[in-house]
Amino acid sequence: MKNKKGLLLALAGLLIALCVVFEYGMPSDAAAKAYFVDVNTNGEAIQKNHFSGYKYTLKAYKKDGSSENITFYSPDKLAKNKKFKIHVANNQFVANYKQVKKLPSTIQYYAEQ
Repeated sequence: MKNKKGLLLALAGLLIALCVVFEYGMPSDAAAKAYFVDVNTNGEAIQKNHFSGYKYTLKAYKKDGSSENITFYSPDKLAKNKKFKIHVANNQFVANYKQVKKLPSTIQYYAEQ
């Protein structure tokens, strides 16, 4: 009886540990792509189905310095003339964003070209 209780407790502990590792070890936006953007427009206010937010079409830079024009949707209005690091999911919605003071040096070089 004691061995069965010990075994069950050990398995429960292992299961909890695995849940913690998978929950916090893998970020929720693992499928999202990271970009740096310099917001130079106010964005277009949109209302679609259950989404209310802003649509942006901007030149976005990847960490390696390559750029592409992307369209993305943000639930929050991004401040004009500010720089952001954004994570855009496959459905073009911003998973998260963070304002940055300046672009990384490799990206800044290409942005000024």
